[in-house]
This record gives sequence, C-alpha cells and structure tokens, in this order.
Amino acid sequence: MGGVFVNYRTGDGDWAAALIARELAAKFGQENVFYASKSIQVGEDFTSRILQGLRQCKILLVVIGQQWLTKTDRQGLRRLDNPEDWVRREIIEAFTCGLRVIPVFLDSTEVISERDLPGELASLARCQYLRLHHRNDDRDVARLLDEVGTILDGAVPVVPWLKQALVDPGQAGAIREAFETAVTKAVDAVAGSRYPVVDLPDEEIPAALEERLVSYAHSIAPLLKLVVAGIVFGDSERWPVALTRLLNRPVKRSTRFHEPWGAAAGYPALLLLYGIGVAAMSAGRDDIVYRALMEVEVKSTGDTALRALALRHVVDPRIAAAFPDAQGLPHRYALSHHLRLALRPAFDDLLGDRDYAAAFEQYEYLRSLLELHYTAFSSLGEFAFYLAENRTAVHERMKALIVADSALLNSGAFGGAMANVTAARQELESAVHGRYSR
Repeated sequence: MGGVFVNYRTGDGDWAAALIARELAAKFGQENVFYASKSIQVGEDFTSRILQGLRQCKILLVVIGQQWLTKTDRQGLRRLDNPEDWVRREIIEAFTCGLRVIPVFLDSTEVISERDLPGELASLARCQYLRLHHRNDDRDVARLLDEVGTILDGAVPVVPWLKQALVDPGQAGAIREAFETAVTKAVDAVAGSRYPVVDLPDEEIPAALEERLVSYAHSIAPLLKLVVAGIVFGDSERWPVALTRLLNRPVKRSTRFHEPWGAAAGYPALLLLYGIGVAAMSAGRDDIVYRALMEVEVKSTGDTALRALALRHVVDPRIAAAFPDAQGLPHRYALSHHLRLALRPAFDDLLGDRDYAAAFEQYEYLRSLLELHYTAFSSLGEFAFYLAENRTAVHERMKALIVADSALLNSGAFGGAMANVTAARQELESAVHGRYSR
C-alpha cells in the first residue's frame, strides 16, 4: 500500500498536522502513517527513523501555515535556508525518493512561489496543493483522505498478485510482461544522464553520494520487489536477465583519480544482487546465490558479479563510513550496514525482521566464503563484526546448510568439494580475527 508521511513545522500548524495524522491513521491504519511525535519511540535514533519512515512511504504531506515560509531560528536566520532544518531535509529526501509531495496550505496562507524557496525546494512550488480551513476542517479533511486514498489504492499490491499468478498457468504472459516492463523502467531510471558525475569538495562527497544511493534504490524498487518476491515464491527464471541488464547498462566513467560517481553506478546492480541473495537464502535456495555471483558477468570484461560488485569496488569504505546515516560505524562494514537497511523495504510483505536479518547475514557469510575461494580477498560484512564478538550463530547455521549433498555444491560451487568449503571457512575465520580482534 505504501504510507503517508506528515511533514510540519513545530509552532506553525501543529493542530492541523495532528488532525491530519489522526484522521489518516483512523482510515488507513497507524502503521501506514508517519507522524514524528507518534512514530518515533523514546530512545530511538531520530535521524534513522525519519529517513526510514520516508523511504517506506508513498506520499509526503507538507503542512504549511502562515509562518512556515518565514520562521527564523534564534540567530534570526530563516529556518528553510538551513541545510540541517528537518522540514527542509524531509522534503528534499521525499523528492529524491520519488514520493508524491502534496502541500497542504492552512486557512488563508498564500501559495508559495519558486522565488520564495531555496533552490533545492523549488519543486515544491510546482506541486498541486490542497487546503485545510479550521472552520471547514470536516469537509477539507474528507477531501484530503479521498485524494490520499486514490493515490495509495493506485499502487499495485505486487506480493499477493505475484504469489497467485505464479501458480496460475494462464498468468505466465502477465508475469513476463510485468518483469520485462520493470527491468526496462529500472534500467532507464538509473541511466547515466540522470545521474551525472559531479564535482564537489571532498568533504561534501559522502552526504551527496549517500543521497544518490537512496535515489538509486528508489528507482529500482519496483523491479527489486518483483525479483525478491519471485524467488521467495519459487520462481527462479527471471532474475538472471534483470541482474545482467543492470550490471551491463552503459555507464560513463570519469578520468578523475578515485572519482566515486562512476563506481557508485554499480550500486543498483549491487542492491539487486543482495536482494537476490537474501531472497534465495530465505527460500533455502543457496544455489541461486552461487549462480548470481558466478554465472552473471560483465560482458565487456568477463568479470563475474562476485568480482565486479565487490563492495569496495562500488563505494570506497572510507566514504561509506562518512555517510551521515553511518553515524561513525567502522569503515569495514559501513556499506554492509547501509545495504541491510536499504534492502529491508523490499521484504516488508515477505519476511519478518528476525527472518530477514538471518537471511541477510547468511547471504553475506556465503558470499564471503565464495570470495575467499574464488578471489584473493573477502568483503566480509556486518556479520563478521558480530561473529568476532560471539554475538551471532551464523557460522553454525551455515555449517548445517552447506553439506556434501546440498544443492549449493551440486550446482558447482567450491568445485563441489567439501574440502574447499572447509578451507574457505578457515580463511574466513582468519580474516575475521585479523580485522576485528582486539
């Protein structure tokens, strides 16, 4: 269904924001409404919850009162001009993630123009708006609910449709068309022309790059949902085409040394690869992980996805550690942590939090084993830190899964030999000890 995020400025239309959030929750369910004072619990990380809430929504309602445009801080500076202002940040993030942004003007508040806004918010002035008058709030809220409902109902419920369609032979054509359309749209959405190389001071790159990765994730979200749901429900025919096309789409590279934008162009394929891997592990199809990593190749170089999409080849670990959302995580697993959070929405209707976390951990563990067997280096991941701290049983879980007659070895992984698996495990233990021992 998607959700609705209520954006408002404290001290300017609080009554309206509270009213809107309450009525939305009553009609669509509290779980589908993000309203900061209700949705963020005591002790939760404010920044992470705000960004997570935005990325799980389809609509952003911007409540605009008389003081919204001109309200200043203690230094007398307009809040909207402050890059750290949360009203501003939420709106920019919503546009970046492709949410439908709807201004809601209160009472006689004048409609804003582009010249009134900072450049990054200019698009807000072009969005069709609604009004809410306190004397006619019943009528105006009813219209708002109808408009929101129409938008939310337009979202195709992918998971239940695909689950039913996969067991209906008559739906084969519809499934094929849905996948082909999703792949084409995803490839077009992440085209280089839409994500050009930009020249920024080094200190501004982490925040800008993180924003780009979030935008990439939103651009491929429909395809990602179809692929992971298909694998969870037993369909293993379509993901190779999707991964191959994303991995081999044209990408413009820069001649600048260590320029991060061209490398990050591999992120859509990396996120899809992770989605395939996590879905496969949750479905007990670890052979799909091997096929995705070793059978899908970069046509121009012959590199496997395993090699081409090594984490360090997509985002410099030092930059990932400087992402605003990383909050000081060690560079060794900052990107892994980011991927776990970015991928979670694709599994919202498929796996609970515990099952998702376990499948993600098992995918990264298996990927590390395969890297250590087929290459000279392992990306490791967040799981390795917890393994070193004895805070996960992933080693024991994977030992029970990878056995001599498993589908994984029968597919050709590790040359089909348990001795190679054992050797890779030993290398993994050494790598974990070397990087995380105190």
